Formats: sequence, C-alpha cells, structure tokens
Amino acid sequence: MSVIESTVDGRYQIITHVASGGMGQVFRAHDAVLDREVALKLLHPQFAGDHGFVDRFRREARAAAVLNHPNVVGVYDWGLSEGTYFMVMEFVRGQSLRALLSEYGRLEPAQVAEVTLQVLAALEHAHGHGIVHRDIKPENILIAEDGTVKVADFGLARAFADSHVSQTEGTVTGTVQYLAPEQVHGEPADPRTDLYALGVVMFELLTGQPPYSGETSVAIAYRHLSDRVPPPSQLAPAATEGLDAVVQHATEKDRAHRPASARAFRDELLHAMGTLPSAIPVAVLAAQAPVVELVPEERAATVTIPRALSPRARRRRLVRRLGVLAAALVVLAGGGWAAWVYAIPHYSHVPSTERMTVLSAESALRAAGYPFTVGDAMFSHSIPAGQVVRTNPPQGTRARTRTRVTIIPSKGPDFRKIPTVIRFPLAQATTRLKSAGFTVKVLRRYDETVPKVSVIEQNPSAGHELERGQAVTVVVSLGPAPVKIPDLTSQPVGAASTT
Repeated sequence: MSVIESTVDGRYQIITHVASGGMGQVFRAHDAVLDREVALKLLHPQFAGDHGFVDRFRREARAAAVLNHPNVVGVYDWGLSEGTYFMVMEFVRGQSLRALLSEYGRLEPAQVAEVTLQVLAALEHAHGHGIVHRDIKPENILIAEDGTVKVADFGLARAFADSHVSQTEGTVTGTVQYLAPEQVHGEPADPRTDLYALGVVMFELLTGQPPYSGETSVAIAYRHLSDRVPPPSQLAPAATEGLDAVVQHATEKDRAHRPASARAFRDELLHAMGTLPSAIPVAVLAAQAPVVELVPEERAATVTIPRALSPRARRRRLVRRLGVLAAALVVLAGGGWAAWVYAIPHYSHVPSTERMTVLSAESALRAAGYPFTVGDAMFSHSIPAGQVVRTNPPQGTRARTRTRVTIIPSKGPDFRKIPTVIRFPLAQATTRLKSAGFTVKVLRRYDETVPKVSVIEQNPSAGHELERGQAVTVVVSLGPAPVKIPDLTSQPVGAASTT
C-alpha cells in the first residue's frame, strides 16, 4: 500500500516521495499542526528492532534538534509511529553540490570559497554544541533557493554506525572518498574529522574529482592513511597557492596538524580569498543548471574484502573497520538529500540608485531585470528633491530577479512655517515650537514690560520657513531690572533725602 497521502504520527501528511536510500525514504510532507512544509524521513522497519541504533538515534536526534543556524538543515521532530522511526526536518528547495558537480564538472575558486565559508559556519555552530557531523560530502551540502548553503543529516552517521545493519564484516559498500584517517583506524571522530572531509570536498569542487582513486573502496581508504592530498592547482590551474595551502592543511593525516577549529579554518580561507578573482554567485550557477535527479545508490558498489589482505590481527581489525565505516557512508549517501531537484530562480543584486533621478533609477532597475514602482516621496535633508533616497529591497540586497523594487524619491528638506510665540510663557512656547518640528534655544534678559518667564522676541520671526529640526531662538524675560540703591552711609539726613 502506498504511503502517499497517509499521515504519520497524526500530523505529518505525506505529499510526495523525494529520495530513497539504505537508511530509509524521504518524503515531502505537510505538518498539519504548524501548517508548514517539511521533509519527513521514514527509516526502514528493520532499524526499529536494533537497540544499538535506536538508542543512538534518540540521542543524536535530540542533539541535532538543538541546532538552530541558517546554514544547518533544521531538525523539527522525531519519534516512532506504527513501528517505524521517523525524523522531521526543514524542507529545502534547491540543488545539492553533487548536482552542481554533475552539471559543471568543477566550480570557480571564488565559488568554492563561498560554499566552504558557509559550511564552516554550520560546523562551528554544531561543534560548539558538541556535535560532529562525520559525513561531510557534496550530497549533504545544499544550495537553497535564496543562495544559503545548508548542511544536512547531522547526527545520522553516528547513529547508523551503531546499528547491526552497518556491521557487515568483510564487505565495503560504495565510496570512502571523505573518510578521515582516524575514521579508517576506527578512532573516535572529533571536529577536526569534519574539517578533513571538508578539505576533501574543497579539492573535489576545485578540480572536479576526489583526491584519491583506486580499484576498490578499501584501496581508496588506505590512501587516506598513506598519500598526501595533492595541491588542487595540479589539476585546476585557477586554484591559487593560498587555496592549495588551505586544502592541504585541512587534510593533514595527523589531526593535531589540521586547523584547530572551524573558525581557524575560516580565518585561513578568508586570508586566501584576497587574491581570488570574482565569480558569479553559486545560487545563480545553481539556477542556471538544469534539474538533475541523483540516485547515489545506483553508483554504489559492494565489494568483498579479501581475507588474505593481511594475516595479522591488527590489519584484520582495520579491514573490518573499513568495511563498517564505508558501508555506513554509502548507505547514508543513498538516504541523504542529493535528490533535492527543485528549480532555483535567478538571483542578482539590487543595483545602486541612490541620488539618481527617478528616471535614471528606473532604467538601472529595468536593465537588471527588476520590475519597479515609485513609492511616496519622503523628506531628506541631504538628497535634493527628485533624486532617489532609497529602494525597497535596499540597494546591494541579493534578491530574486523579477522581485518588485519600490523607489523612494526625495521631496527635499522639510521646511515648515515658524509659529509665533511672542509673550507666550516659556513652557507653552517650547511646546508650540517642538510640535511644529523645531528645537528651542533659550536666551534671557531683563524687560520692563514683558512678564517674567515670557517670550520677548524670537529669531527667526514668526511666518518665516525653517527646516524641520533646526533651532528657533527665543529671548525670555527676567522681569524688570533690579533698582540699584546708592550707598548713603555717613551722609547727612538732608543730603540723603535729596539723593
């Protein structure tokens, strides 16, 4: 019976199938409670009876749900419904990096840097919460419609590694192109494990191919232990020495020699970006690519690890670990996000039109592909009437082409008539002037006729126009000047009376 149009956990109404893989199936669904579109991953029923997997799945799902970052595919919910474990995630419309590589072969260095910086932001956030991805690869890196790079499937690699399904001794399934040496050795992963995988992804994005090839997955895994990742510029002349250094530092065999953190990796990349030529944004590149539906599991291959690989127990243990880890990665690839196949609209940057005439601004927007309207004019102290004050969205904003842009022209300075405040008490005069949009400057002097604390004069005078926010000076009466009494001490009485 088809699960399409069925409801999971009483709230997630399945709309359509998106992808299938070794861990389960992904559907586009509608959350009836919060009225939003979500991605629903239904895990294969056999996992429900695997206690190792279930325990790890619960822990990792709870941890991943804590992550709240624009570069991380959000985990909204998880649970068990009618014997099937499920996970509910943010539904992302866009292209995966694997789709872009399939279409273009490789990316420009500036585009690689643009993607890598956003992946590093996601990793820095996750690592700060104690979460290591363990499965960074092009299939798990998405370009959303607005150009945001998002990393998917945090936590699932570790959960799958603890399942009995993954522990197939003697076989290796699929690709091991992104394994860090410590994973090959069966050692615990840490944040630097993700940085190694991201360094390998950078190499592939720059050159169009992974750094290692081999006849078997085991042979490729051993090369992660023994062969240094070559400089990308050997295969991609556009790659700079700075990018060579960044990639090779990230892919050091000894994790102690790699960047200490995602932030340190980012700082190195930012330094190297100073010499990179500009390139069109990755979102525009993705929008220009035709829809590509990837089915990773069809590219996977299961190979048998020869028992005669080594007679020593340590080597046998290493081979078994290779089989487990490689199997985990390929199954995750099959159940991952590479099948996000929605077309992305073209994006551009809203052109700068400030201080242009409205007519010139309209021409600039029309040439950039943006429809426009002219909004209500606003007062501006600095921009003359008839010129553009701003646009909405603002200039420089990365926006979909065909987004309507509103032009806000200037009316020039806001001049207002000054009201009369002569003979008004100071408090009333101040209120009257401030209500008209002016500030007040107060001077004081004695006056024989105007009552104390009332306005004697104002400057500029009433009826004149002054720009809003400017000061009107008012002179306030101190009342009559005090009378000076002469000193009559020691004067005769007659002299004093005549004085």
